[in-house]
Amino acid sequence: MTQGQSTDRTFILQAMVSMAAADGDVDENELATICSVYEQATGEALSTDDINTAPYSVQTSGLTFADQLATARDRLTRELKETILSSAYMVLLADGRVSARERKKLMDFVTALKISEVHRSIIFEDVERTLH
Repeated sequence: MTQGQSTDRTFILQAMVSMAAADGDVDENELATICSVYEQATGEALSTDDINTAPYSVQTSGLTFADQLATARDRLTRELKETILSSAYMVLLADGRVSARERKKLMDFVTALKISEVHRSIIFEDVERTLH
């Protein structure tokens, strides 16, 4: 695995873990979703330890995760940006409750990645279609 692939996978995992923690409580549905989505996106299985250490795996001088995405966005492919957002959205929907804090965090990711409203809608609609 190259450095870039490792960073891409870290961003995907970090987005999901950050979303799961947005409402202050990571439940079993969210953990199961993180494991499943990560394996689908990367082909690698995750352990609970991997999930628990994810918040510390992308540390950049006190920046929030959204700030880190904004800093890296020009180096990220369109496909990776879509994967980050769709993965985070799947986790947001996993527990059946959507809090204002979760919505705000997701929109912070959208803004950080400079995803247009139309593109964002398409990504989220695709996620919703796969869940039904």
